[in-house]
Amino acid sequence: MNTSELTEAAVGRWHAAVDGKDPAAARLAVCDPIVVNGPKGAGPITPGEFADWITRSGVELRPRSWHPIGDGVTVVEQDARWPQDAGWTRVATVFRVTGDRVSAALRFTDLRAALDFARLHIELVATEPPSHVARQDAVVEAGAGQALFRFVRHWSRRWNADGTPAERGRDVQVTEAVHALRGRQQVTVNDVAAELGIDQSGASRMVAHAVDQGYLITHRAPADARRRAVGLTDAGLALLDAAHSWQESTFAALTSDWTGAERAEFHRAMLRLLDRSPELSAGLG
Repeated sequence: MNTSELTEAAVGRWHAAVDGKDPAAARLAVCDPIVVNGPKGAGPITPGEFADWITRSGVELRPRSWHPIGDGVTVVEQDARWPQDAGWTRVATVFRVTGDRVSAALRFTDLRAALDFARLHIELVATEPPSHVARQDAVVEAGAGQALFRFVRHWSRRWNADGTPAERGRDVQVTEAVHALRGRQQVTVNDVAAELGIDQSGASRMVAHAVDQGYLITHRAPADARRRAVGLTDAGLALLDAAHSWQESTFAALTSDWTGAERAEFHRAMLRLLDRSPELSAGLG
């Protein structure tokens, strides 16, 4: 069997185990760990935990179409139904197969989002240096700061649900900024500009576009009628929920070969950088 046939066979066994509610087959169908996602985010679980999930959730997943992306990676569009649902819901899952078992199964709400994620994953694998030592050398040569900002540039506008990654990325950024400032009595365009680190006119254009898309709403500021206050809509909250789910899935895929301790330490390090950021930004201003 070639790689494509092995991948399809492994994903087929995964579906059979899920729909058959067969814990023993489920444990044999996946790697240890397998990376999955759900309402609480994404991360690795053991084969035993995966077997418990298919029994507990009662989900049915019927393949509708297959979309091979690269070696060991395929996207399957599926009809899904949970015990509490009368009808079926169309979803799509990105599968990664290692050897003859599924090592990642990341479900998305639609086929396009799943395909976008899978293609990015393949792009990362294709550009990965051939050895861990080479990766270490590259980081040392570039410097940790350069590596950090290169990573941020790569991912900050990648989330894409409708084929317009640049616009959708800006919508997520400005909506996230308003959400981050939600503890204030009111949020103005100037506040958004400061949060994003851009000028007022640029922030105004981003806010206006997000308003046109239905993610934000503006109204007269209670404290100063000359200013416009900015708020989130239900569609804006849904946009952030989808973006955050994608972010967690992406992090899980990027760190699928890390240990739990490595992921936790990296998370702590990022939070320390975030804690320092306002202080440093104020000093640079």
